[in-house]
Amino acid sequence: MVKGEAAPKENSIVKQSKYSYSRWLGLVLLLGILAFSQIGQERGSLNDVGKIKTTQVPEKQCGAFCDARKNQLGKHYGGDLLDTNYLIDAVEKELENLHNRLKKDYGEEAFQSMWVNKRTNKVLGNRALYSADQQTDISYNKFKRKLQMKVLRVQIALMDEMENLEGCNCLESSGTSSERRRRLNEEKTIVLPKVKTFMERFVWSTGGHSAAAAHGNLHNESYTAFLEKSAKDSFRAVGIEFIGRNYAMGGMDSAPNLAVCNEAVYGTDADVISWDFGMTDGGAHWKTRLYASRTGVHVNRPAHVTINVGGRNFKHRIGSLAQAEADGVPSLYLKPDIQEKISSGIPDSFGMGLEDLNKLGPFARYYKCKTQIEKEEPCGKQKYNENVCKNRKFKASWHPGWREHASAGNILALATVETLIEALKDIVKHHAGVGPMELYNQLKAEEDAEYSEYMKSEVSDEYPNFVSEELVKEGLKTNIFFRNKAICKTSLLPAQSRYLGILTESEMKGEIRGYDIGFDSEEAMKVPPIDAKDKGSLTLVYEKKKRQQCEVDLNIDYKDYFFASDKYGWATMRFPNDAEIKAYASDGFKPSGVIMLCLLKCDWGKCPPGDASYDGFKEGKWKMELNGNPVTDIAKVDQCFVLKTKDGFKNMPREEDGRYELRVLMEKQADVPVSFIRITSIAVF
Repeated sequence: MVKGEAAPKENSIVKQSKYSYSRWLGLVLLLGILAFSQIGQERGSLNDVGKIKTTQVPEKQCGAFCDARKNQLGKHYGGDLLDTNYLIDAVEKELENLHNRLKKDYGEEAFQSMWVNKRTNKVLGNRALYSADQQTDISYNKFKRKLQMKVLRVQIALMDEMENLEGCNCLESSGTSSERRRRLNEEKTIVLPKVKTFMERFVWSTGGHSAAAAHGNLHNESYTAFLEKSAKDSFRAVGIEFIGRNYAMGGMDSAPNLAVCNEAVYGTDADVISWDFGMTDGGAHWKTRLYASRTGVHVNRPAHVTINVGGRNFKHRIGSLAQAEADGVPSLYLKPDIQEKISSGIPDSFGMGLEDLNKLGPFARYYKCKTQIEKEEPCGKQKYNENVCKNRKFKASWHPGWREHASAGNILALATVETLIEALKDIVKHHAGVGPMELYNQLKAEEDAEYSEYMKSEVSDEYPNFVSEELVKEGLKTNIFFRNKAICKTSLLPAQSRYLGILTESEMKGEIRGYDIGFDSEEAMKVPPIDAKDKGSLTLVYEKKKRQQCEVDLNIDYKDYFFASDKYGWATMRFPNDAEIKAYASDGFKPSGVIMLCLLKCDWGKCPPGDASYDGFKEGKWKMELNGNPVTDIAKVDQCFVLKTKDGFKNMPREEDGRYELRVLMEKQADVPVSFIRITSIAVF
């Protein structure tokens, strides 16, 4: 069973076989508003499983109670979530609403030139996400299947609830409506349970560099924020909450750190993990493949979506995706031709009179000047939102402004919603008469079989630019990094392990704010933290001076780190902790013993004097011990290292507690004021 998704109740499997989709067409008919005060439209949150009043409804009142519940659900969701034909209509209506909003945002003329295919006269979005292998379209079909499973889980959850609601089977309620209303009006003591705002969630986690993180803009102006805003109503129509997580990080490349730590960073509930690392990955195409391949190891089996894949490295990157796709990972990319169509259709604001400018919506006005996107004047001065915190950092020429982010987010939303509609239509066309549970189990079995084969597949040890032949002979096989499960302890932000309190096992939790931030770097540099529990420990540190101050959220990505200096003596870290094992190894912690340590990647490659490095370790400027054994060597994998002791590259946890203990000693150096180490992640394969 996929972690992060609650399993449908087993007792429904047998019972479901006698139900079919035809039976559920029209199950939740609006029966009119029942005129009594206790029955109303109650709304709850995603986590709201409580009820206003827990009671057993008298059997004679079940019919009227079930009618009231169906009426309540119909008003809340807008219709019958068990009727897939209704869901198609509802999502298509929301898609039309999105089109109308885009017309307002861009203006009619710009909408037609940017967002409508002149040949088909249809709005862009359909099949904008391509499989790496376009002939088989296998990744697109797997993405549709994932959306189908989400919708089926909504239907299954609703049926389970209705089958035993306060002691009533509301799937098989009987009697005439008039009799039930009369009986219920005689005794107005029944209070309806709350209705969950959403029955499921769909999480899109964005990975990328500073441009993807929307540096220079407000946090709610990233393309991920626009994606969420534009897609959420269509997903709400099917009972699903759409969540966009902008977890891109300035100056980071996709692998190995983020690829290996994808569960800790992007969350165990991620349904899509996207790649937008073109500037930072450059020609290191093994990183693209590793990043995509690790989504196949992720517990929730997300789809991989590559964004901004165009340019001189296009063929090589698509080749890397094709390899991951052939192995079994759903590997999609946003078609560059569609992005080019949108860009070419932007009206040129240069030289326009006031009357013509006012015909353009705010999303198209001052977007292009002299054929240049967000450059030249007057567009250059209008690139960023200057209404709040205008002196914020990172308003660089290579960072896109909010209009460019809006275009990217909107095309991703259109593509995702169009895929949702296709997924629903496929259910009706190819699975008519099959109940939700039966179909879900069928699709789940297909997915299970595919991922089982994927985990058994091998990556060649001759894979270029990764592990040397010498290290392979010592047991450090490429397959370990591409296929083995890993528990990652990471200090990077944003990361779900930080926000959920998993890293620090703290009650301090919260998205963007409220989490445990650790110690300020300037204080940690002077002396070890005063707090006794951190004395002698590698310390979680943040750099206060890099946090921007504004009344709204700006960038939320920070390279926090685990720190020790030559003033600490031997500094210790034990890992993984109980919360990490619960979150990332719920079926048991069974490591192969390979330990990867990643140091902070310095901006533009310029590290301060005294910072620990690969060369510094080789020169004896700092030392490590693993479970009491000296680390005798480290094998470099980009900015990360694999640790070697007398037992080689595979070191088992301590027998007494099943954990690892890493100790680090920074030697005092005469040529620098202080020697220190900054670790961002430790992963156990």
